[in-house]
Amino acid sequence: MKWRDRKQSTNVDDRRSSSGRGGGRGLPSIGTLMFLWPLLKPLLKSKLGLAVVGVGAAAYFFMPSIIGMGGSSKPADTKADDVQAAFIKTVHADTEKVWSNIFAQAGERYPAPELVLYRGGTDSRCGPAKAGMGPFYCPSDQKIYVDLVFFRDLKNKHGAGGDFAQAYVLAHEIGHHIQNKEGTLDKVQRAKQRVSGSDDNKLQVMVELQADCYAGVWANQAQKQFKMLEAGDIEEALTAAASIGDDRLQKQAQGFSIPHTFTHGSSKQRVEWFAKGLKSGMMRDCNTFK
Repeated sequence: MKWRDRKQSTNVDDRRSSSGRGGGRGLPSIGTLMFLWPLLKPLLKSKLGLAVVGVGAAAYFFMPSIIGMGGSSKPADTKADDVQAAFIKTVHADTEKVWSNIFAQAGERYPAPELVLYRGGTDSRCGPAKAGMGPFYCPSDQKIYVDLVFFRDLKNKHGAGGDFAQAYVLAHEIGHHIQNKEGTLDKVQRAKQRVSGSDDNKLQVMVELQADCYAGVWANQAQKQFKMLEAGDIEEALTAAASIGDDRLQKQAQGFSIPHTFTHGSSKQRVEWFAKGLKSGMMRDCNTFK
């Protein structure tokens, strides 16, 4: 994918170098204070003692944020990590441009989601974000969370390498943001409250396949605007879509698949819906709920 020397999104919260759980520690518990009180009480009676308590308190509250407790360490190949971050920021800028144009054609403004890059773990309004979860969209704060380590796993564990495979993954999460803006996610959530079991899963599959289709719509429109595709790019995206199909993942994990437990769709379905959006370039062709 041609991406170098193009605009990078500034709508990014890069937390890769910060603590995996945010800043310093919270207040100590009541139990901890009661335990320490016999030791602290004599110190509070002298200036020297007060100084000792002050230094200890400063160390307690601020040292964690300095040494990065709770997060993963900086990878050895910092340069490669930064290059990958630059690529993802460029793709994010592409999605902002494409979806802004699509929304404008409908007479609406596109509220772009913020991209959060983190390492190891961080916080979101949807709960803790951890590297093992893979990229995800949080409707509550309208942000997309990405640990770049996932793309290494996508290549090494699932055989889906290449930069456009990574672009497809981000575009899929953007697709969920579009669904949120359309009200689709709320409608599906309400529908899930009226069903259970496999019917609940079927609804979620429809959500995921539509996000795949929207990723294809983005790729279609982005190619028209930026001429960024190179030989093999589409194959990379199709391979990525197939590699994270529920049937393939279940077979890798347990040797067989259980269709009624699928929540993202089969490899065949994911490839077909991405390809449909890619060919059409039109959102109206992404109705997976028919």
